[in-house]
This record gives sequence, C-alpha cells and structure tokens, in this order.
Amino acid sequence: MFLGEYFHSLDEKGRVVMPSGFRRRLEDGCVVAKGQDGQLALFPTAEFEARAAEVRAMPQDRSGRRFSRTVFSGADPQILDKSGRVLVKPDLRRFAGLDTSTEITVIGVFDHVELWNSERYLADRAAGDESYLEEDE
Repeated sequence: MFLGEYFHSLDEKGRVVMPSGFRRRLEDGCVVAKGQDGQLALFPTAEFEARAAEVRAMPQDRSGRRFSRTVFSGADPQILDKSGRVLVKPDLRRFAGLDTSTEITVIGVFDHVELWNSERYLADRAAGDESYLEEDE
C-alpha cells in the first residue's frame, strides 16, 4: 500500500524520485495518468489494468467515450530507473501544473500514488482537513 506525503522536485529531464517505500510496488512498471482533481495518478501496472477494465465497462455513449479517451490517451507506461525515478512526460506535467521550478508533492493514496503541484495540493489538503473535522459520525 502507498501511504504518506513527500515533498520533491522534478529534475531537468522531468523525472521525480519515488519515496523508497513506494519503489518495491512500482518496480515491475507503472502507469502515469491524469487525475480528476488536476493531479497525476501513478498506478502499478496491474492496478491500472483493473481500473481500465472499470472504464471499459462504462456505457460508451458520448460522455463515456470522451472519458475513455481522456483516461487512455493521457496514460503513459513507465519503468522506474535505477535511482527510483519516474519520467513525467511534458503533456502530463502541463496538465498537472508541474515544472522544474516548482515543488511537487508525492502522496500515497493506498492503491496508487498522486503527483501534485504543491500549492494546489496544500489548498486541497486544507479543504479536506476542514471537511474531515466537520464530519460527526
């Protein structure tokens, strides 16, 4: 499982170091995809295949086809390099507002990893914390 939050940066080639505790689950390959909150989602390959089956099972009306295109055309299979880094392609970096001059946050979300522009992430985390504190039961 993937847990925790880590603050990193992209190197000049657009690579980000995965936390050491995440690497074992990603060593057989992963898929970097667009997340629905403006972040990137990084799945172990087998987990992405399971998610892909769910997308494929959705109704294939206009909305479903558009959703499928967004998920699959933006997905990028990757293998961690010897230093535990994953390459984030330029189009995915633009989508998530990630560049070499800004801090990024790598978070574990149980079955996948998310890559966030740190400013966006901290705002989203604050909203989530507030909502969490308001839940009574």
